[in-house]
Amino acid sequence: MYNCSDCGYKTIKWLGRCPSCEAWDTLIEEKKTSVTRISREKIAPKLLREIDEIACSRISTQLDELDRILGGGLVKGEIVLVGGEPGVGKSTLLLDVASKLSLAGKTLYVSAEESPSQIALRAKRLGVNQDSLFILGEDDLGEAANYIQDNDYEFVVIDSVQVVRAPGCDGPKGSVSQIRGCADYLTQLAKSLGIVVFLVGHVTKDGAIAGPKLLEHIVDCVLYFEGEISSGYRILRATKNRFGPTGNIAVFEMVSTGLRQVKKLNDIFLPHKDSALSGSCVVCAIEGLRPLLIEVQSLVTKASFGVVRRRTLGFDFNRFSLLIAIIEKRLKLSLSNQDVFLNVAGGLKISDPAVDLGMALAVISSAKEKQLPPSSVFIGEIGLAGELRRVNNINLRLKEIERADFSSCFIPESNLKEVDKKFKLKIRGFSSLGDIVKEVF
Repeated sequence: MYNCSDCGYKTIKWLGRCPSCEAWDTLIEEKKTSVTRISREKIAPKLLREIDEIACSRISTQLDELDRILGGGLVKGEIVLVGGEPGVGKSTLLLDVASKLSLAGKTLYVSAEESPSQIALRAKRLGVNQDSLFILGEDDLGEAANYIQDNDYEFVVIDSVQVVRAPGCDGPKGSVSQIRGCADYLTQLAKSLGIVVFLVGHVTKDGAIAGPKLLEHIVDCVLYFEGEISSGYRILRATKNRFGPTGNIAVFEMVSTGLRQVKKLNDIFLPHKDSALSGSCVVCAIEGLRPLLIEVQSLVTKASFGVVRRRTLGFDFNRFSLLIAIIEKRLKLSLSNQDVFLNVAGGLKISDPAVDLGMALAVISSAKEKQLPPSSVFIGEIGLAGELRRVNNINLRLKEIERADFSSCFIPESNLKEVDKKFKLKIRGFSSLGDIVKEVF
């Protein structure tokens, strides 16, 4: 069987291009093998009412921000996949986590990419606890499992799943069958022994974790570590969590001694809170269960040589193009000969539709070279007719806006009836983008 190394597509003959993901030269021939199974005690079926609740006592990682996005901490038998680009800091983060967990129970760090001496050098530089953390340089999961069972380790870190091999599974390291086999084997190990396993996973050029999607389906929690390598800030995002909410984010700063938690986010996402600039607008987005106040910036300038450019950083380009079309059509504001650039401060990627209004007003503000009202936040989703649509969790957003000492907020008119009367903010509702543009400009 030939398997695509990018998407897992299967075919009985070799093809130059994968029919599923359209990637070239990714089909690899692999023999069908069966992964060695770990013996587990058989449990007879029970009625649902007879089954006791699983004891989900949480284990703290000693990192408050990580505990929060995990849903309160780790659970015994949980397997966590941490994905990110090379050099973003995955190994640094997990080495810090492993050193802190070693104070709560026996912890083993299995490194298949780096030698134990390299990890020791990093640990010395980071200043982490080295007295109770065990390091194993091994790429055979069968050998690693023997050490884990013989020494009763409670926490295990595998760095990384793309360079280890599962017992009884053929194929080169990093192949579809090996990644699937390793994930299956480690899941059995975690569930049968009741240990917590962290997996490090590399990502492909399109930002997805390398290997078949089955890898993400098998594990209990998937965390993506994001951030520009040139920037000092890193964002850890939970995209799947069987023991807590998804979508939550934690922010870390890369310093000389490793990663440092960032709890006050206004300094990152609101760099110009106290100054008014044209093309700058503050929005309130919800990531998971957390409202975030973020500054979005736009620059509109005359196109050079008649070639129009559109660029976005941190916002979906297709959605951005749609907003530009709405502005031109509904407001009669011509941008056909203008370069338009949009940036989200702090390097965060926003997908919340409630930031549409702020994005559009930032572009209009830059085009008109006029400032928006100071100390104001703008919330609203824009429809194709230019109308402002209702957004969810409006009171949660307003609470965060008031806490950050903003004086006014502009929201969709349809949300006014949901607003609690306890807020001291000046809250104004509008039904369309045109109405709000006439008011603020």
